[in-house]
Amino acid sequence: MSTTITDEHAAHEPGADIDFTTPEGLRQVIRELNDHNAWSTSPVAAELMVYAAQRYAPIAKAWHRSAEDAAVEAFFAMRTASTLTARDPWAVVTKAVALSIPAETAAERGLISQDAARRSSERPTSEPVRAGEYQEFLFDVHPHAETTGAGDSVDWVVHATTVFLVLTGWPARAMRTAVDYLTYRVCGLSSREAAVETAGGDLHIAHRLGLAPEAWRGLVRLTVGRKPRDGEPEMGLFARVLLGDELAELLADKRLVDASRALAAKTGRR
Repeated sequence: MSTTITDEHAAHEPGADIDFTTPEGLRQVIRELNDHNAWSTSPVAAELMVYAAQRYAPIAKAWHRSAEDAAVEAFFAMRTASTLTARDPWAVVTKAVALSIPAETAAERGLISQDAARRSSERPTSEPVRAGEYQEFLFDVHPHAETTGAGDSVDWVVHATTVFLVLTGWPARAMRTAVDYLTYRVCGLSSREAAVETAGGDLHIAHRLGLAPEAWRGLVRLTVGRKPRDGEPEMGLFARVLLGDELAELLADKRLVDASRALAAKTGRR
């Protein structure tokens, strides 16, 4: 009796008993997973991702990436409407993986977005300077900031900023990675305005962290800030910490806390 119930349940799993290795089979499986919102719960979806990792492992290996990275790119491709309507869905997914894996590698090397990495005209002619090579940028933001113990100070900037963000409603798991990434990302850029524009465009990072584009851009503005006009208080978290503000002082700044909480409310993925 229990075996019969189990078999009946399995038969009703979205995508069950469909050969997703064929173009039409993949189309049908994707449609059923979408219709039942079952990508995160269906065993068939898990099997499909395992198969995609195996199928695209050679592409990933050629770019020194893991097979799981290829499976992630395949997953993103499968969720697009154009894949469902294509004559051969597998061909669309394969092309997407073949373009995305090199672009992701180039994006990480050049500290640019994947969209920019896909266009050779927007790739930097040389790899940008990393934080470990040029930590002075964070201190150049404010010439009056202390410059002794730069390495420890950068670590403290990351720690203090992360704690402030978490306490004002941002997701803890994503914030340490996001803040650490942003401190590296802005190094070597000519100004805070350039840092906001460049880092704000890195929406592939936002997606990986589960942040909506609007929330990500707000996070960049909140941490990097802009050069204050005469008489204006400093609002950039990185600069505030570098200038000596303690966590308690940041949390006592109602304007800063309210701005952070308002942005944190928009952190849902879109």
